[in-house]
Amino acid sequence: MAKKPEEQPAEPQLPPVTLVPMGAPDKQQDQANLLAAKQSPAFPIANGLLAHCLSRRGERVMLDYSAQGVAIRFEIDGVWMNGDPLDRQSGDAALAVYKKIANLNVQDRRSKQEGKFGVEFSGGKYVASFVSQGVKTGERVVITFKPKKPKFTRIEDLGMRDKMRQRLKEQLDADNGFIVVSAPPGGGLSTTWNLTLETADRLMRDFVSTEDKDNKEDEIINVGAKYYDRAAGQSPADLLPQMILKEPDVLVVPELTNAETVKILCEQINKFSKMAFTKVYAKEAAEALVKVFAYKGPVDELAKAVTAVVNVRLIRRLCDQCKQPFQPPPQLLQKLGIPAGRVQVLYQEYKPPPPEQLVDEKGNPIVPPICQKCGGIGYYGRTGLFELLVIDDQIRSALTPQPNLEAIKRVAKASGHRTIQEEGILQVAQGVTSINELQRVLKQ
Repeated sequence: MAKKPEEQPAEPQLPPVTLVPMGAPDKQQDQANLLAAKQSPAFPIANGLLAHCLSRRGERVMLDYSAQGVAIRFEIDGVWMNGDPLDRQSGDAALAVYKKIANLNVQDRRSKQEGKFGVEFSGGKYVASFVSQGVKTGERVVITFKPKKPKFTRIEDLGMRDKMRQRLKEQLDADNGFIVVSAPPGGGLSTTWNLTLETADRLMRDFVSTEDKDNKEDEIINVGAKYYDRAAGQSPADLLPQMILKEPDVLVVPELTNAETVKILCEQINKFSKMAFTKVYAKEAAEALVKVFAYKGPVDELAKAVTAVVNVRLIRRLCDQCKQPFQPPPQLLQKLGIPAGRVQVLYQEYKPPPPEQLVDEKGNPIVPPICQKCGGIGYYGRTGLFELLVIDDQIRSALTPQPNLEAIKRVAKASGHRTIQEEGILQVAQGVTSINELQRVLKQ
């Protein structure tokens, strides 16, 4: 049985935040910016807002400025939660602190500004990406925290099942092929991309990546990088011929960008037994395939080259301290496709008792208890729902002469392919997540 949440004590004192200035031409100017920011009366407010977000495991904080004040929201495990608002004067002063340490224009409240600064909190180090933009109601600011130390080091840490990982490993280490990694926007694409490359054998093969110089990928051991200038009209196709002269085994192209890039990769895969990797935003594996074909590369050659598609959706895990078991009715199990008798209980997020039960021995109302682990959210952390579509001749037949999304899904299902939804139902049956959460994720 799950534990009942304990009553929440008085809010503890949060650990201090250390801000690290970035973006100035030199360290001397960075330090001058930090000194100026520290002299602001709002410096503790700016620090406290970041500490509050990080203490709740927030990944992003949004500040919406209007004439009435500043609305605060925190993104926790991929879901936006409301925070306590600030008055306009305090919010303006805190914003000036952030802009100053990111070496941005404090006075400009209309133009889009982007910068970054460092944050150290409770033993963790983060790079905080800062974006501000004037809007009709005032100004909107989003600060995104990226840990300097990756949260996950293996793809199984993100939730991929062992059997699927073994199948993926076979595809990654094949002599030739084209691997597509995909996820919805904000759904873990960068992490899954990095972990997929980490899973591949990079010791016995020579990997080389071609990347936009203004949008560099995270560094992966034994993956060399060459850079093109997209802003100047360049694409991977401008670098690939030169890179190929050195005869790498694996070509890593995070963004395909055009038909010529696809054509070059297909030629290297089909004629010279090379391996290639790319990534796209997509809700499912079949959609990822369609998006790759949308670059208008040679259809027949691309259908021959592509070998596997990985897709992931991030889903919140139920808090193991307060999740509540319930006995599912047979109709629900049937709807989920779970055989009768296979599962005795499912779990849901904690729901407080009705008001009439929230009374003390004298009948006086009491405050509902709040879980000390998740803070009353009901979820703690996320895991991945993975889909691995291995391309066989039947699926290739659905890719030519023109790929059709529904045809790909139909053929894949006939060959026994397991969808994201089916992977999610497995997580529900195992008590990892809830039906409500699975429905939320599938609707995105």
